[in-house]
Amino acid sequence: MHDGGSISWNCISPTVMQIKIDSSKQFVGAKFINDATDLFYGVWEYPLSDTIVNSNVSFELKGFRNSEGINWSNARAPFFISTAGYAVYADSTAMSSYEFTAPGTAEFVFNTSSLTYYIITPEKKNDYKAIIEEYTGLSARSIMPPDSAYGPNFYSDDFEEDFHGYVRNAQENYYDVVDHLYYHQIHASGLFADRPYGTGNSSFGNFDFDPKYYPTPEQFIQNLTDYGFDFQVWVANRAFLDTELYNASVENGWLFPGIDPEQFLGPALNLSIPAAYEYFKERLSYFPSIGVKGYKIDRGEEGEMPVFEQNIQDVLFRRLCYETMVEKWGEDGFHDFARSAYDRDRAVTTVWDGDAHSNFTGLRYTVADGIRAGLIGFSHWTSDTGGYVREGDEPTEELWARWMHHSAFTPEFLIMIGTGHTPWYAPYTERLVLILKQTANLHHDLIPFIKSYTYQATQNGVPIMRALFLESPEDNKVYTISDEYFFGEEFLVAPIVNEGGSRTVYFPKGADYLEYHNKTDVYKGGSTAQVQLELEYSPVYIKAGSIVPRGDIVQANNKWTKNWAPHLTVEAYPSFDVESSTFTYYNGVSKKSVPITMIPNKKQSSVKIIYGDMGVGGTLILFTKKGELKAPLAATGGMAEFKNVESLFS
Repeated sequence: MHDGGSISWNCISPTVMQIKIDSSKQFVGAKFINDATDLFYGVWEYPLSDTIVNSNVSFELKGFRNSEGINWSNARAPFFISTAGYAVYADSTAMSSYEFTAPGTAEFVFNTSSLTYYIITPEKKNDYKAIIEEYTGLSARSIMPPDSAYGPNFYSDDFEEDFHGYVRNAQENYYDVVDHLYYHQIHASGLFADRPYGTGNSSFGNFDFDPKYYPTPEQFIQNLTDYGFDFQVWVANRAFLDTELYNASVENGWLFPGIDPEQFLGPALNLSIPAAYEYFKERLSYFPSIGVKGYKIDRGEEGEMPVFEQNIQDVLFRRLCYETMVEKWGEDGFHDFARSAYDRDRAVTTVWDGDAHSNFTGLRYTVADGIRAGLIGFSHWTSDTGGYVREGDEPTEELWARWMHHSAFTPEFLIMIGTGHTPWYAPYTERLVLILKQTANLHHDLIPFIKSYTYQATQNGVPIMRALFLESPEDNKVYTISDEYFFGEEFLVAPIVNEGGSRTVYFPKGADYLEYHNKTDVYKGGSTAQVQLELEYSPVYIKAGSIVPRGDIVQANNKWTKNWAPHLTVEAYPSFDVESSTFTYYNGVSKKSVPITMIPNKKQSSVKIIYGDMGVGGTLILFTKKGELKAPLAATGGMAEFKNVESLFS
């Protein structure tokens, strides 16, 4: 280097090259020039310009503020993928900027004099899943959350208002939700307190519950636990004025200077100071001590700290929150989720997409947001079903129904109710309640499937919500599609993201697809279909040869089923054009992966299914032209053979 610095490189594996830069300058970076037709993905969760592709984009690696479609959508990572056949990961929390303004060109600059980055190339052309596996192996892989993390999970932006019937305080407002879910037999596993809930300024900072609204917090949390719900609370690294957190931080000099505590609702603590970190951790530990099983981790990018500290402080606060919970509940006994998360944070928290707008633009951006989150390694992702930023009568019944269908096929079903927007209260109708029940219970029934892919993400980093090109890399048409995704390898999901109930669906090459809900229409890969659906339906398709484990394996709030016991249903969709297929099921009892293999025999018109120790028994269902063929599913493993099979895909 001309400035007296140095660059060194080393092939640390056949597919990964490590580059180290040391410079006398304050900034270092790199530029990558490809063919002008090559595309780039990654870096930010937020879908700039409503697309999964990084095109004509230049921005810092920091949190987005109020934006089109979604406010504060802020999972991010110093990692991008190129269709030229490589990816680049810069291992640093220093503030940086990325630029994708010139066709075929990517550039980054980091505010540091020393930088290590990696160039990743797969052994097999277009194997983008292998690239993500290498990246997350260098960085970090996803946490394995508890069963309650899949939801459905319900919350209100303010449980201290919008009372109905007998309700007189926030505690009773939660009980009203519990009662309605029970009455309608809607599965749910979690509730959480968004602020306000404490006595501090803007409710947070005194590490308590306001006795006016939460007169018996410990008993209240225990009651929710007994009803089958885990309970989380809102937290943020912000010292609100005149709270215990603020006063202690001022006294000890822990706050970032020059930030108005009123205008910005409180500056952040500098958690790089060990005493500040330990104090915050000790005081926050009050919540798990009384039964709280996770945090909704908010803020971190609203001006409460210098911009160049965002990534550093985000990482520290996510770790601090994780430590308070893991010391009480163990690694898989709680669920933290954050809107602002950086790179390795996926090992200690899941993410939600920020404050989506409650309109169809918000839904469209949310779908792309979930796909983008997966491309940077954040597999367990969720959104506020119906949107968070609500004005007037938003969400409309149509929007809410469409969003519910989308949430059913995401890792976690999360829904904000209350403050005048609750499905079982006016202005909404019984039709919407039935759609909520339909989609929430479908999602609950898919937990065996979702949990299996969540475990796989902890092992290989590959997300469950997948950009189409991850599964169909040879199909050039899929690389810019931002409103369809694969859910695992098996499902093609195409949410309706516009008013009116119609959309065009593209079916990626390489497979045939069966309409999932009615199981009648089959579509060839490479074809396009125009669909028009009522609110009760959504375009979801299953690939030929798929195996889908479903079932009621998490009791949660299901107190309406007498003598409840877990039950699995393994669905199989044989095609004689698919020689064999295997689903890797996660046995939550033994905490081991178990193969389920389907072997069709066209000459004999038979299908054999072989499976290992499932931990839970149930039913095998083969879907055929003659209807459903069933066999018992043994908990300890076994084999079933079906004769005279006529494939739906023939």
